[in-house]
Amino acid sequence: MGLRKRIHGGAMPDDWPSNPSRFWIDGAMPGFWPPRPSGFWATVLAPLRHYYLCYRWRVPEVSVEGADELFNRFGSSDGVLIAPNHSDEGDPHVMMELARRVRRRFYFMAAWQLFRRHWGLNGWILQRMGAFSVDREGCDRRAVRQAAELLTHGTSVVVFPEGAVYHLNERLTPLLDGVAFMALTAQRALDRTGTGARVWIVPAAIRYRYVEDIRPKLQAAMRRLEASMFWWKPPRGALLHERIVRFGEVLLTIKEKEKLGRSCETEGDLATRIARLIDTLLERLESEYLKKTHLAETVPLRVKALRRRLLDGWADETVDAKTRQHARDALDDVQLVLQLYSYQGDYITEKPSLERMAETIVKFEQDINGFGRPMGKRRARVLLGEPMDVSQVSRSGRTRPVVADLTDRLERAIRDLVAASA
Repeated sequence: MGLRKRIHGGAMPDDWPSNPSRFWIDGAMPGFWPPRPSGFWATVLAPLRHYYLCYRWRVPEVSVEGADELFNRFGSSDGVLIAPNHSDEGDPHVMMELARRVRRRFYFMAAWQLFRRHWGLNGWILQRMGAFSVDREGCDRRAVRQAAELLTHGTSVVVFPEGAVYHLNERLTPLLDGVAFMALTAQRALDRTGTGARVWIVPAAIRYRYVEDIRPKLQAAMRRLEASMFWWKPPRGALLHERIVRFGEVLLTIKEKEKLGRSCETEGDLATRIARLIDTLLERLESEYLKKTHLAETVPLRVKALRRRLLDGWADETVDAKTRQHARDALDDVQLVLQLYSYQGDYITEKPSLERMAETIVKFEQDINGFGRPMGKRRARVLLGEPMDVSQVSRSGRTRPVVADLTDRLERAIRDLVAASA
C-alpha cells in the first residue's frame, strides 16, 4: 500500500485501458486528441479488441440485460451519455462489447497519457476506436466541448464518473460532477435549436465474477507478497482473508511511521486509521499549497485541486530546483492519498469473497511490484438503469445546483445497480 512510488516521466502502462489512478505523475497535457472513428479500422481492429477483452483482461463472457429495449427508446437525434461504475481496467472493453451488441458506435473519454504510448501509436488506435483525450487534473474545456458536441449530434458517449479505477467492484466511490455538467451543456445547446432532441444519462453497473477456482492463485500471490516482507511472517494457520488484512495493516503501519513519525495500531480499526492518515496528509498539503483546507469536499476532489497546483509548481522552470523538488515530493504524498483511498479498510472483513480478496491482492501487486492482472477467467454482467432525461431539468435553474442534483441522482442510481448486480 503505497510502498512503491509510481512516477512516470512519459512511460505509460503498455495497454489500454491502463489505470491512471494507480498512479502516475506527468507534466501538462501537450495537446488534444479528438476522436477519429472509422468503420474500416473498427473492423480491422476488432480482433485486437477481442484479444484485450478475452485474454488481457480475462473476460471471455459478457452478459447484458435489456440493452436493445433501452436504446430503442431514444430518438435518432438524441444524445446518450452512458455512465458506468469503473472498478476494473477492462471496463472500456466491456462497454465496447455492449456497443457491438446494440449496433451503435460509442465514443469514449480517456486520460490523455494513454494516447502517447508507443510513440503515439496507442493514440492513433484509440482515436479510431472513438476515444478522445481528457486532462483529469483540471477543467479540460476541450474534452467537455467535445463530449457536448458529440451528444448534440445524436451519438452515444461513455464517461466513467468515478474518474479513476479503485478496484472496488462491489462499492461505488463518490462521483465527480463532469458527467452531469457535460450532459447539461449539451442539452442546453439542443434547447436553443428548438428541435426537441434530448440528452439522456444512462446509469450502468459492470459486475465481475470469477468463473474458475482462483483460490490457489490467490494463495500463491499472497505467499509472494509476504515473502517480499522478508522480516515479517503471517500468523501460523491464518485464513487467507485474515492474511490479506494483516498484510495491509503492516503496510499501513510502515506508512504511518514514515508520514506521522509513529504507529497508530492502537488508535482504531483499519478503516479509521486509513481515513486519519488521508486527512492528515491532505490537510498538511492544503494548508501549505492552497492556504486553506477543504474538509467538506470528497477525497477525489481534494486530490484533484492539489495535483493541479502541484503539477504547475513542478513544471515551472522559473523557480529554483529545491522548490520544484518540494512540489514533486508533495505529489508523491498526493499519490499515496489516492492509493490509501482505494483501500477501504472494511472491504475484506465485511465480505471475504473471492472477488474482493482478488481485487485487494491485485492492488497490493500493483502498488508494490508495479504490475497486477486478474487472477483468472471472469464473467462481466452489465446492468443498465432507467435513463435520466436531462431536458426535464435543463431550464430549471442555475448550472451548479442542477449539476449537483443530477450527480446525486446518478450516484444513487449506479449504487442501486451495483447492489442489484450481486
